Amino acid sequence: MLPICAIYHARLGWVLLLACLGLAAPTVFSAHPVPPPPPARSEVEAVLARAEPRPSPSPTNSSASLQKLRIVLLADKKDHGAEEHDYPLWQQRWAQLLTGSATSGTNQVNLFGPPIREGKTIPKVENVEVISADGWPTESQFAAADVIVAYCYLPWTESRREQLTQYLHRGGGLVLIHSATWTMPHADPEVAKLVGVGGFSLFRHGPVQLEITATNHAICQGLPIRVPFYDETYWPPTPRIDLARVTVLAVSREGDGAQPQATSPQPLFWICPTGRGRVFGCVLGHYTWTFDDPWFRVLLLRGIGWAARLPVSRLDPLVLCGTRVADP
Repeated sequence: MLPICAIYHARLGWVLLLACLGLAAPTVFSAHPVPPPPPARSEVEAVLARAEPRPSPSPTNSSASLQKLRIVLLADKKDHGAEEHDYPLWQQRWAQLLTGSATSGTNQVNLFGPPIREGKTIPKVENVEVISADGWPTESQFAAADVIVAYCYLPWTESRREQLTQYLHRGGGLVLIHSATWTMPHADPEVAKLVGVGGFSLFRHGPVQLEITATNHAICQGLPIRVPFYDETYWPPTPRIDLARVTVLAVSREGDGAQPQATSPQPLFWICPTGRGRVFGCVLGHYTWTFDDPWFRVLLLRGIGWAARLPVSRLDPLVLCGTRVADP
């Protein structure tokens, strides 16, 4: 199989060929993309205040009342340009974010730009353990994980599908971020049976208007109905999403390639059960700055909690750590 970077450049060459032929190309590139303006801190704090109640530690033992949460962060080698697909950086900094191990002056948890500091230390969410995996989890990592969070391309094989099937059917959680949702080397209906989406055929870089569709779901509790991003979208899901099983949380409106101006809602965030397990899917995450967006942070951290069968607000205290916000 071609290396992932070769596949990406092959896709890019295909888009340029379409443009030379005068055909509609389902992608937009910007020479100098920038993140959208951040929301006010007060807006984010108001959303967090409306979340479902978080579990409270015992007064005598700060971790006794909180269930242990073991998170495997799955990454691979960086495969794109500056500020794109930086899997190792995400893995390193989110390990620090989730375990509260970053301190002022030594490490940072935001991915884009200089450190964003909230204080000398970041809040520590009790009873969270992070395990780092490269390329694909080992058997022992599958056995230890409550939830696997994957941010990298995942070339699927029959043995990997079987391994993931066993993990999900015993009750494991899975979170797929951006490239982990783009099934390689082609859309795979067998993967769709496991994670809700088996791949995509179109992609676009540029402004994204996210629309929350599951406003009553705990993951989306209190979020604005529309949120601007600058990122990369994938669509349409292949095969078509089974809406009897998959719940779409948020969409963007995309063209169909042949008619770029004709827009239809395409899933950006979704959830689905598989056996006793749970899967949370997230198309956004191409650029480093997206991980520093507080609204993205809300959705992703709550998706991790949901996939692990814990209160979705368990990780909410980390939303404002190293995120881009404007003071009111």
